[in-house]
Amino acid sequence: MNKITEDHKKYIAVKEVEAEILIWAFDKILENSFNTNQIWKMVREKAKGMSRFSKNNFWTAIRNPIYCGKIFIPAFKDEEAYFVKGLHEPIISELKFREVQDVLDGRKRDFTKPKIVSMDNLPLRGFLKCPKCERMLTGSASKGKLGRYYYYYHCSSQCGVRFRAPEVNAAFEQQLSELLPKPGMSEVFIETVLEDFQSKTKKQNIERKQLLKQVEDLNARLQKALIQKVDGTLDDDDYNFIKRDTYAKIERLEFDLSHLSDQNAEISRLLKSELAKIINLYKYYLEGDMEQKRQIISSMFPEKLVFDGEKHRTPRINSAVQLIYSKEREIQGNKKGTNLSFLDLSQQVDPIVQSSNFLLNDLRKIANIEKF
Repeated sequence: MNKITEDHKKYIAVKEVEAEILIWAFDKILENSFNTNQIWKMVREKAKGMSRFSKNNFWTAIRNPIYCGKIFIPAFKDEEAYFVKGLHEPIISELKFREVQDVLDGRKRDFTKPKIVSMDNLPLRGFLKCPKCERMLTGSASKGKLGRYYYYYHCSSQCGVRFRAPEVNAAFEQQLSELLPKPGMSEVFIETVLEDFQSKTKKQNIERKQLLKQVEDLNARLQKALIQKVDGTLDDDDYNFIKRDTYAKIERLEFDLSHLSDQNAEISRLLKSELAKIINLYKYYLEGDMEQKRQIISSMFPEKLVFDGEKHRTPRINSAVQLIYSKEREIQGNKKGTNLSFLDLSQQVDPIVQSSNFLLNDLRKIANIEKF
């Protein structure tokens, strides 16, 4: 909201209640388990009639870069329009804002994420891929002769793949119970997990310093050009070109820095704060309602599950869960235990983590699981 100080200076302030709801909405969109209209309806319930969260205002807000700290400067005379970093406090990072825009634009992934809310007997509907034709399995109930309903996950009638829902659900719950670490292990492996990760990210710390040096050099270039313009040794056209070019390069570098800035500190904090939640995901899944179950599935499995009649497989598991499970197996003496029961065994998976970006994003997904 716009405010004015006592000395009549205008500034943009965070409105706590509305900001918290909007942050929740950005996280929900990034989670990509519900379509945007469903998320707006949930936001409307949280907002309890606030006019700021009308449908039109909501659609405008989730596209507005002001919430990640950017201000749009319109074109003026010979200068093109561009974005600058505002003085106000952003409520989300630029990285998260761009990722949300990718989801909204359909560029986030090349596979379809579930956009539906399933009936209670079909929590995996929208997360399963057909093992025969690789289409998405749907789910439905069939009424028996005695009036009892039987639930199935199934493909199209032409394909013919069909599984009894209770068997599919039970297999998922059994594998989920085997995947997560046992209570009491956190004190044993948390420090070794952090040490392993930090040893693998030294290169990123060097890269971050190089990016900061490039930003510093570009700011110096812009300052030098301004001095030359004032002195009359640089004409307006050349100065405007240097200004546009420099701002564009700085914005790109700042975006790259958003990937690296204090990643280790955030990962360490999230590992420590979310460890109990990760350990208890199986319990949360069993006790949660349908929305909570689907939120857990979405956060743990970035890609589709494939049920072969006995077990579920998937190319990738949430790297935070994978890292902790792999480290626990290693501490227990099974150093070959890098192929998790959910993983497609034909895939080669790093036993620690594929990249820090994967780990950080996956930790955030776990952090966004609402407490029960």
